[in-house]
Amino acid sequence: MFYVDQYVYTNQLRKIHPLEKFLFSIITMIIGLVVNNPAINVLIIVLMLGVLIFWARIPVFVVFKMMMIPAGFLALGVITIAVNFTTDTNEMVLFIPIGGYYLGFTIQSMFLALTTLLRSLSSVSCLFFLALTTPMLDIIYVLQIFRTPAIITELMLLIYRFIFIFMETAFNIYTAQSSRWGYSNFRGSINSFGILFANLWGKSFIKSQELFISLLSRGYEKELKVINQNYYFSFGSFFIFVIIDIFILIAA
Repeated sequence: MFYVDQYVYTNQLRKIHPLEKFLFSIITMIIGLVVNNPAINVLIIVLMLGVLIFWARIPVFVVFKMMMIPAGFLALGVITIAVNFTTDTNEMVLFIPIGGYYLGFTIQSMFLALTTLLRSLSSVSCLFFLALTTPMLDIIYVLQIFRTPAIITELMLLIYRFIFIFMETAFNIYTAQSSRWGYSNFRGSINSFGILFANLWGKSFIKSQELFISLLSRGYEKELKVINQNYYFSFGSFFIFVIIDIFILIAA
């Protein structure tokens, strides 16, 4: 989490106006959702990952490691779409008999599962483009342009900060346990993990309370005031984003 956030602030697209990146990400995602074509979804995934790797200069292993996390969950989810439980095996290409029923796959169910998986991954790639090239404060700046209620942007900012508090607390406890050989064997690892899990919530709650107190001491009055940078539109990057979306539409 920490090293990923470093790339967010150091990538080659960092200085591009956040509204350009936001619109490009959302419009491309909408195209992938509206156009019911797996080939277009694959094209969007390739283009988005290509932009992250070759233009934003984010390392390949970081991009693919990030993509593998939702891909694993999505793969498990679409299995339930691909699998059919029926008494008729006429359309099944692979099945297992279970009592008087059959558990298996049909061409239609497998195609539907594949389409759903690619559609979801294309949307995820669009969101990762925005998340890996645009800091949270810039995203909030864009949401403020669209007159998003302050309560939503504040919750986003606080939850984002609390995630880092949670991760930092877990990392510190894990480091302390490792230095005392807490994970030297399987039994010790299970015991140490239980202790870490039991103490993590309490320590995170205390740190979150301290963060809230620090906000109050700095004049927090039900609205977070953030100083935004001076952003400038870039015709070159805007032109490239438009060309990519036009290319996807033509291919569709």
